[in-house]
Amino acid sequence: MKEVYPGIFLIKEKGTLGAIKPPENIYVLAGSDGIIYDAGYGTKRAVKHLVSEIKKIQSNYEEQNRDFTINRIIVSHCHPDHFSGLKRIRKTLGIKITLTKKSAEIIKTKKSFNKSFETDAYEDYMRMRKNYARKIINGLKNIGSRIFYRRIFGVSYIEDPDDIIDSNTEISINGEIWKIFPSPGHAIDHISLYNEDKGILFSGDNILRTITTWLGPPNCSVEEYIKSIKTIQNLPNLKLILAAHGSPIENPKDRIAEILSHRKEREKQVLNIIYNNRENGISPKNIIKSIYPNNSRFLLQVARGWIVLTLKMLEEKKLIKRQETKKCILFFPTVTS
Repeated sequence: MKEVYPGIFLIKEKGTLGAIKPPENIYVLAGSDGIIYDAGYGTKRAVKHLVSEIKKIQSNYEEQNRDFTINRIIVSHCHPDHFSGLKRIRKTLGIKITLTKKSAEIIKTKKSFNKSFETDAYEDYMRMRKNYARKIINGLKNIGSRIFYRRIFGVSYIEDPDDIIDSNTEISINGEIWKIFPSPGHAIDHISLYNEDKGILFSGDNILRTITTWLGPPNCSVEEYIKSIKTIQNLPNLKLILAAHGSPIENPKDRIAEILSHRKEREKQVLNIIYNNRENGISPKNIIKSIYPNNSRFLLQVARGWIVLTLKMLEEKKLIKRQETKKCILFFPTVTS
């Protein structure tokens, strides 16, 4: 547990399995009407550690005769490493779960959660599949993910959130007004939390200090992500970004510029590969191989996500076109000269 700003504490949950279950940051905004931002993992061990750290903060406040009351918990988005602890935390601490409408819809039940991650037409950019084949694959994925998420992440679903709020609103935390605003891209329901007076942004997974956030189908969008980052770039008085993973970002403008530049370069990279193969076209699989020639299968699967979304974006911009064959999909530039 570390106080990263007066009254704001970072509690880090340990991860396992590398990028599959990364270390997770949970924030406590301490005071007379405090809040927890993000819920982390839902295993008994993870929640026990979180509660223990919160009790330490409480003891410290009480020793100084300062008010300490945590009333609510809210999540940045409904990926398993961010919402899984909600139910167990509420039961242990007796606090309210506050969700946006979109988040509440996604994690209401196991069925609604699995449906939000079903593969769709984006996946077909990579492989020619019949509808029945996609349904079979989705079914197998759902069975595997249920077992994986339950055991590794401690996922539980929330049929009865205590408060449902709009994704674009203001809330009071310890007598101060904080702005909640939608910031989709990494996730369709992603929100950010900002206090202009302090210049502090809780960015969730959208802005990380040293790594690029994951983007991939079905409910991510490169275009929406870029829009969200530009919205954050224009926040007045932005001084500090507290991310869901990694350490605080004390040079937010520089980091945001890096992210936007990186996405622009990636777009150019994919477009150039397609242009260089303009005569015969190129499949998504071979685009991945061109960019990542020597990487492991796992890393290729991770990278595949942003490439699929970039192809979708370039096609919507009418910069590329596709040709479907019986075996694969080929991409061509719309302008070949």
